[in-house]
Amino acid sequence: MISNTANQNIELDKIEADFDFEEIEGSLSKRLEESFSDLNLLEADREKISDPDSLGKTVLDEIWKQFGNQIGLDMTNESLIQKYDREHPEPYKDNIDKKVMQDKRYIEANKTMKEQQQAGKLKDAYTGRDLKSGEKANLDHVVSKKELYDNQRRKQANLSVADLANKQENLKPTNESLNKSKGAKSIKKYVETRETREKTLITQNERASKKVMESNKSETEKRWQIEKNNKLLNDKLAADDDLMMKADKEARKAINRDIHINAAKEVGKKVGKDTLKTMAISALFTLLKEIINGLVRFIKTKAKSFNGFLTEMRESVKSFFSKILSVVQNGVSTLIGTILSEIFGPIVSAFKKLSSLIKQGVSSVIDAVNFLQSNKNKPLAVKVAQVGKIITAGLVGGSAIFLGEVFEKFLLSVPGMQIQIPMIGTLANMIGLFLSSLVSGLIGSIILNIIDKFIAKKLKEESDRKIIDKKNETMNLQQAQRFIAENHVVATKDNAMREIAENHTLAKELIQQSLAEIFDDSKTESKQNADTISENQRDLAQMQKDLEDLI
Repeated sequence: MISNTANQNIELDKIEADFDFEEIEGSLSKRLEESFSDLNLLEADREKISDPDSLGKTVLDEIWKQFGNQIGLDMTNESLIQKYDREHPEPYKDNIDKKVMQDKRYIEANKTMKEQQQAGKLKDAYTGRDLKSGEKANLDHVVSKKELYDNQRRKQANLSVADLANKQENLKPTNESLNKSKGAKSIKKYVETRETREKTLITQNERASKKVMESNKSETEKRWQIEKNNKLLNDKLAADDDLMMKADKEARKAINRDIHINAAKEVGKKVGKDTLKTMAISALFTLLKEIINGLVRFIKTKAKSFNGFLTEMRESVKSFFSKILSVVQNGVSTLIGTILSEIFGPIVSAFKKLSSLIKQGVSSVIDAVNFLQSNKNKPLAVKVAQVGKIITAGLVGGSAIFLGEVFEKFLLSVPGMQIQIPMIGTLANMIGLFLSSLVSGLIGSIILNIIDKFIAKKLKEESDRKIIDKKNETMNLQQAQRFIAENHVVATKDNAMREIAENHTLAKELIQQSLAEIFDDSKTESKQNADTISENQRDLAQMQKDLEDLI
């Protein structure tokens, strides 16, 4: 602060002539006005900071929030792979394998292969040899049917095994012996184990030939059987690694292209549907909550009227639209969560509720990031507490997901609970969602209430500090304004006295000049007027003396 002693020590004669007191006073007045305005805002903001309302209200809000959240998550929980498994429960051995072999594309390709073999134009794709008429030729699935059946990305792309297995690039002719040897193994694995496999095949052939030689067959039959075994062995050993890997690369390229394109389409459709579903549920629950709040306010009013009812409903709708950004944010969370869930599709498909957990986690992360970005100036303790609150909400939501599943399994054993509810599932699922929301909401609200109180306390402390700083700043400005005003008065008085002194000096100079002129003129007058002149000069001299005394 500026003390009176400091004011007294100011040397006014050192203040420059062009120092504008009025400009400084105007600037200080403006700053003081702004300071008072800021102080009023700070005090008003502090009044808005209060401990959380009653725990009961917090509990109801949290249960309501969890129930809407769980319905939205449950409606979008199923991954594309889980959906495919639910819609296509057929086992591989009895159904899929038969469908692939009976597919018209395979039948047509097999017919064409036989026609080429009869015409002498068929080459073994794995050995490079000609497959002559009369030899047993098979149309092999380069990428095996079993491998395609187990491919999780295929399910995600909603493509059947037959669609991919019977692609032209995946059907290659080869000799029957090599085809049986390859079996359902991938070509890469088949080639990598070549050395071990060939040793095993040669050993097996030697044992078979030994048995033939020890049999009771004729020599001709023995020789024929041994030659047949040797041909089968040579057909297997003739496999060309480069040709097989080339066929595998070509087939996988075509198959993966179809999978990637269709998976992208399916994921895109699911993302859009999940986002719209979540936004619709979020908007519906937010609107219902605001309408219920409006009804409560209307019921509490003493003078009830239809116009009052309409006013409360308008306020509810207005409040709903003010919160529409949160609805959009829920949609964004679902969008990102769905994409992440489908990226980790094979892992997610192994756990029923993992997709919901990912979306819950994404929502919590987005909330935390948004808070930190929009509250950079908040105290660190408040930031940590608020992020902890967001994480707690996420954990509560995650626990509600598992609780819902536990309740659902239990309720499904109760008669009548298997009734299906459109878009949601069974009645057991619906009740399970409510019970899980109730339990998790109770626990979560108690924790959140404690965190809210801590945040409110820290915000009040920070607000008090800001108010004190602003009051100090205002007092300093007031002191500065007073100091400038006082010195302005002193400077004005000093300037006025200086102007008076200057005017007196100027008057003296003018009088002296006039007297000099008079004395100069008197010298030219005649001597007979000397006495008169002398008398006049004495009078003028006396006048001059009086003026000098006055000045």
